[in-house]
Amino acid sequence: MENLNLNAQARNTEEKLKDIRAAKMIPAVVYWKNQEPIAIKMDNSEFIKLFRVSGESHIINLNIGKKSIEVLVHDFQKEPVRGDFLHVDFFAITKGEKVHTKIHLTFVGTSKAVKEWAILEEHLKEVDVKVLPKDLVDSFEVDLSKLENIGDVIRVSDLKISSKFDVLTNSDDIVAIASKPAKVETEEVAATETTEATK
Repeated sequence: MENLNLNAQARNTEEKLKDIRAAKMIPAVVYWKNQEPIAIKMDNSEFIKLFRVSGESHIINLNIGKKSIEVLVHDFQKEPVRGDFLHVDFFAITKGEKVHTKIHLTFVGTSKAVKEWAILEEHLKEVDVKVLPKDLVDSFEVDLSKLENIGDVIRVSDLKISSKFDVLTNSDDIVAIASKPAKVETEEVAATETTEATK
């Protein structure tokens, strides 16, 4: 995995959050397993660029002054209209202990059913897992070539996920499905109604 670095500053909890955001900074907190949380703030633009790469499954080297901590993005809040980050929670990694995170799904390959006339419906974008930090990956691949016929489904249990991962998402949850186009369904309903009306 690519090394990602993020610079941050310790912040006084008495600072007003609106003032921090007005200065184009994002307030954040680093949580530890056996230590008190640390309140920090970081540059808005720098975090946005990093988060596009890191998501919630990539280890970040968080630099606070002279201290560097390996963290994962644990949670965040966004402004509902503009989508600006309002607050971020990081969780500090303890080496040798599994972390709870979400791994992004990458859709690859071509579905025979979709090439013909089916509609691809993507139901899941990520999978909830527990894994040792050293085994983290950026994404899991979803092979769409398995969708050969209309109605074919790919479930979480169909993904080739290493046994190193404890998958917390329900194994029966649908990841993707090749669905019948709505237009065809509408035409079939209309034809059925016409038949019923002529009886």
